[in-house]
Amino acid sequence: MKGILLFIRFAITQLIYTLSGLTPRGHKAVMGCYKDKFADNSKYLFLHWQQQQTIRAIWISADKHIVKRLQAQGYEAYLRWSLLGVWHSATAKYYVYNTYIGDVNQYLAKGAVKINLWHGSPLKQIEFDISNGPLFQVYHPHNISQKFIAKALYHQQYVRPNLMIAPSDTVKKLFASSFRINDEQFLTCGNPRTDYYQRYKSEDWLQLQLPLNTQQVILYAPSWRDSHLDNAANIYTQAIDFECLSAQLQQSNQCLLIRLHPNEAHLATELSQYPNIINVTFWDDIYGILEKIDLLITDYSSIYIDALQYPCDIAFFLFDKAHYQAECRSEYPYVAQLPKAGIDLFTFSDLQDYLIEFADQRYDLTDSKVQNTVQDSARSRLINTFWQYQSRCGLDCLDAFVQNEQIAATKKPA
Repeated sequence: MKGILLFIRFAITQLIYTLSGLTPRGHKAVMGCYKDKFADNSKYLFLHWQQQQTIRAIWISADKHIVKRLQAQGYEAYLRWSLLGVWHSATAKYYVYNTYIGDVNQYLAKGAVKINLWHGSPLKQIEFDISNGPLFQVYHPHNISQKFIAKALYHQQYVRPNLMIAPSDTVKKLFASSFRINDEQFLTCGNPRTDYYQRYKSEDWLQLQLPLNTQQVILYAPSWRDSHLDNAANIYTQAIDFECLSAQLQQSNQCLLIRLHPNEAHLATELSQYPNIINVTFWDDIYGILEKIDLLITDYSSIYIDALQYPCDIAFFLFDKAHYQAECRSEYPYVAQLPKAGIDLFTFSDLQDYLIEFADQRYDLTDSKVQNTVQDSARSRLINTFWQYQSRCGLDCLDAFVQNEQIAATKKPA
């Protein structure tokens, strides 16, 4: 019975997707984000296009609160399966998204120009490069049955983008492999999420109600651990004594902002009760405050690559390194050869000691100068690896792309 239902689902969705390729598509863009959020690259390109009127940009989401909020701000936004949401998804020339076409509508995208802005830099293996872990079966089914199930359940993962952006040749090579596209399908430029705040002012920092006498603001933004999909335990409270950490932060006049991955957002709820610890997991995103923080603590997340463009220090809290390497997606081989952007911390005690040291800044001046020189050199090499084309504004490059497409379309014979 289950197999029959799966076949029916596959047949219906593929028919709808095929038919969507027959609808005429006009010069407008429908845009969306993973988890129906208003965040990341597509958000910032959307805001830019709204302000510059580059193209008619329409936000699509299943979150009615986000849709109402955007509409109240004067932007065009619709629920995914509303009449207008369906209409624009079926007739827009451009789909702009951060993960898959389902950020907008995975069944109405055929025939559109699909612009995947992705949501991170490739440290962990992604998409068709994945060689282990829970997601391996999605991209590498072994037999006819598994292939059918993959096509039926993971339709959007198999739809290739027409265009991606890459801020360096390293990133372009990895995206080309993982998404199975060629070099001609890339714009080499920066990401909208970091380029945006070089042009527009952010007010996100004003949302924070920092404790009085706060001298340092620390952002803890760990990666999603896909091996814990079915685990009800909170791995962060197991690794960190938040009550003890809170007391230490108060004594050091430090404030810790916690930003968990959207797939683990529920784990952050119980962390909001401690003084000097602020849960920002449910913010749209945190790109508007990266330039303000003093320290970023992460682990296997590529958020540190974005932070390289800002003056904050970086540290890596790898409390489950052995488990992560064994059970989660593998990293790309080149990652092992990268210079370190910051210190590795493995235990809660390591984290405590480092934060005390960071608060006190009790370094010998000579050692400090040597350390800073080494860190600056490593940072420069990392910036060259990941931000080779950072001088090319992603907003401008995407403007030029859609404008040139429109010019080319008007020159075509009727």
